[in-house]
Amino acid sequence: MRRLAFLAALLPLTVGRPATALELDLPIACTPGTDCWIVHYVDHDPGPAVADSFCGPMSYDGHDGIDFAVRDGAAMRAGVEVLAAADGVVARVRDGVRDVAVEQGGKEQVADINCGNGMVVEHADGWETQYCHLREGSVTVQPGDTVRAGQKLGLVGLSGMTSFPHLHLSVRKDGQKLDPFHATPPEEACTVSGTSLWSPDAVERIGAYQPLALSVLGIADGPVTSEAVWDGRAEAALLTSDSPAVVAFLGGYALRQGDRITLTLTDPNGGEVVRHEQDQARDQARTMLFAGRKRPPEGWPAGSWTARAEVVRDGQTYHLERRFEIAP
Repeated sequence: MRRLAFLAALLPLTVGRPATALELDLPIACTPGTDCWIVHYVDHDPGPAVADSFCGPMSYDGHDGIDFAVRDGAAMRAGVEVLAAADGVVARVRDGVRDVAVEQGGKEQVADINCGNGMVVEHADGWETQYCHLREGSVTVQPGDTVRAGQKLGLVGLSGMTSFPHLHLSVRKDGQKLDPFHATPPEEACTVSGTSLWSPDAVERIGAYQPLALSVLGIADGPVTSEAVWDGRAEAALLTSDSPAVVAFLGGYALRQGDRITLTLTDPNGGEVVRHEQDQARDQARTMLFAGRKRPPEGWPAGSWTARAEVVRDGQTYHLERRFEIAP
């Protein structure tokens, strides 16, 4: 499976569809790979294992849509628009569900409202799109409204059966769930190529398939928790030469056992102040990693620092880099 996932990462999506197929624009106002990430695809494995749209690990058992995650809770609170993927008529709407991670609110609170806040939009020829986990109070449409592709439907949220802020998009034709990357139902085998329902513009913006996502790279001036990082509360407002520590944190999706992870902090003079390397111990849907150092007696060099994360899997390197300032 990993070999297929690696090969898929090198393949562009195929544009081309039956004449009666739906064409989908990107349903979220962000730049994939920069400030949002596809972290789950449709699961095509019939058993308890996982095979995403491209036969890789980016899904979970029984997942029937595409999840676009934003960076963290701070990005959610700032507001990321959910957009209509195609022209249509709004059929059903729900709003008023709280934005709370299921680990905090409890599964029983959302057992009958897994989708949280969202809507179903009907399109021509029996096609439907569904949008889930929108922010409470953000829904801008009502049943019966006509919408155009690219029109705002609401904002990305944390409502329903979810652990992190994201948009879940699912697609149906005559009631049959389909994978928008191949126009195939979940019960059909995964593939590394095939017909895409995405528009040419969406294909270009989504880019090549990646079998993992590195989405959060930040810095703090002391110990922080995973919960604070995912909620967007861990970032230090200002680091100075007198800050008690520098701590880098990395958050990612679909890291797998054996992945080689390296996290470094480099000062303005090019000196490597922090270097942490580890092998991922087990498969994880979401991973958080920390590395840091206490302030030396002379303090931190002021200027532009670089945090860099690398993950090596099957000879392929995935990386994320960020620069930040330390004031005198």
